[in-house]
Amino acid sequence: MFLYLTQNGYTVSKSWWRFVVSSPRWDSDNTEQQIPISLVEGIIIFGQIQITTSVIKSCLKWKIPVFFLSKYGNYFGKLDSLEYRNVEFLYHHIHASLDDDISLQYAKTFIKAKVRNSRVMLMKWSRYYKTDVWDSHLNDLQYYLNKIDQCESKEVLRWYEWTCAKIYFEKFSLFVSHPFVFTTRNRRPPRDPINSLLSLWYTLLAQTITMILDIYGFNTQIGFFHQPKDLRSLLVLDIMEMYRSWIVDDLVIRMTHTQKMDICHFFIDKDNEKRPVLLTDDWLKLFIEEYYKTMFRSKESFSPWVEFIKLKMIEKNLELFKSSLVNQTRNYEGFTIK
Repeated sequence: MFLYLTQNGYTVSKSWWRFVVSSPRWDSDNTEQQIPISLVEGIIIFGQIQITTSVIKSCLKWKIPVFFLSKYGNYFGKLDSLEYRNVEFLYHHIHASLDDDISLQYAKTFIKAKVRNSRVMLMKWSRYYKTDVWDSHLNDLQYYLNKIDQCESKEVLRWYEWTCAKIYFEKFSLFVSHPFVFTTRNRRPPRDPINSLLSLWYTLLAQTITMILDIYGFNTQIGFFHQPKDLRSLLVLDIMEMYRSWIVDDLVIRMTHTQKMDICHFFIDKDNEKRPVLLTDDWLKLFIEEYYKTMFRSKESFSPWVEFIKLKMIEKNLELFKSSLVNQTRNYEGFTIK
């Protein structure tokens, strides 16, 4: 299990073979929970939470990584043993990446999942927001899904992915509620509020995926689909493709249909020659919080540990991906929504 701690002021200590999570002294509830160390695979800390020296030593001894993030999800780094946990797994990962056939197979899996999920989300938005999506566009996406199965090179696969993304974002624009307008995906810099929000939440999603891959011992620089460039974490970009529409794009659409989001929350940075559209400081915090609200739900609103619904689904799927690499079964089917 992964221990997520989000409430400022809590302390993690050790008692025999258990981690003890305690509420601050000023908390009238004075809650405490004990978790067997043997059950903990990783600890993720948001904000100002203290861990004792004995906890640190135990995590290093049992190779339990501890991740440190700001209250708003900025990833600072992790505490981890210097000893690599699974050299055999690293070998299988590198071998699969360097083998043209295996690498192409995994790349196709990621992109098929992306296109399939994009198509499903378009149909769901169409039903929910009473907006028609032309059957021809859904058929086009299905056509390229079939073509991906027959694809024999990554160059052709990248062209299919680009074409499907173009079709998808054309229909995505139909669901953006007034006064917001979306015409095309742009970044570096984002030139309108919707692209600014997409870029922000894609960045947070990348941090989330990085954290989970680190927990499972992946080397995030070794990818299958994206090309090496600017020392980016290629595997993170690969994995993200499957979750973009389900997590980020859906959240953007929902936010434009609520009263929480307004044009005045954005401004043009005139000091930057590229004139990016950015969120104001106060609203930046709010939209970061909105991302984490959609990533997990708490059964007990005042609990320092929460049930991360979507995170658990991602973790479970990436565990299957790791198993496929380790066991060399090549039977990983990606992540798809229904």
